Amino acid sequence: MKKCLFVSLCLLSCALSYGQSRVGSFSITPRIGASISNLTNEVLYASTGVDNGNDYELKSKYKAGLTFGAEVEYQATPVIGLSLGALYSMQGFRYPEYAAKDEKTNAYYAFDNNSRTNLQYINIPLLVNVYLYKGLALKAGVQMGLLVDAESKYDDRTMTRTKNADGTYSYTYGDSKSTTTDMKDAFNKVDFDIPVGLSYEYMNFVLDARYNIGLSNVYKKDYVDYNSKNSFFTVTFGYKFTLQ
Repeated sequence: MKKCLFVSLCLLSCALSYGQSRVGSFSITPRIGASISNLTNEVLYASTGVDNGNDYELKSKYKAGLTFGAEVEYQATPVIGLSLGALYSMQGFRYPEYAAKDEKTNAYYAFDNNSRTNLQYINIPLLVNVYLYKGLALKAGVQMGLLVDAESKYDDRTMTRTKNADGTYSYTYGDSKSTTTDMKDAFNKVDFDIPVGLSYEYMNFVLDARYNIGLSNVYKKDYVDYNSKNSFFTVTFGYKFTLQ
């Protein structure tokens, strides 16, 4: 009975240790992938009519971006690893396209499209990696983000409204124009998140998926009167190099 128990424990240890570095070793994993990001409580109020004021609410949508960097991991036990990384991440949010219209003719007269805010961070995750079975790891920890750049962009068409002698209106449309605004002064320089996710390692190739839960308000207090936090997914592909 004791012999069987000993053999079972050995087999379990071998299974759990498959796909990660030996105990006491360090490894580095360069990785690259995609991010899908948004901000919580982000709303744009717009007008859909000539004289209606802000009568339409647009909720922000997720936008895609790029992420890349590297993480160093220390294999503390056969099933526990500790990692620290530095990852460049393109984040932010976008708004859906909308158009205003003339209430009299029901003709659309102006468009606002491709509206988005681009945030660039250097994220520094500190994670505990729990290797569950054959290279499959559950990970969670804390992450600090350092803001590198922030800008808002949108494309629109200008419109000139002229009142005719009979009381009707004529509209003249201009070309589509793209506008970019520097937003670094509106956002806090440091952000904090909780990353949770899974990774799978096979022959040193690592596929990693994480959801990052924002903890801190990304805006400065004097810029908006509500809390808005980062909310983003990342999927990366990397290769693990053992250092010692």
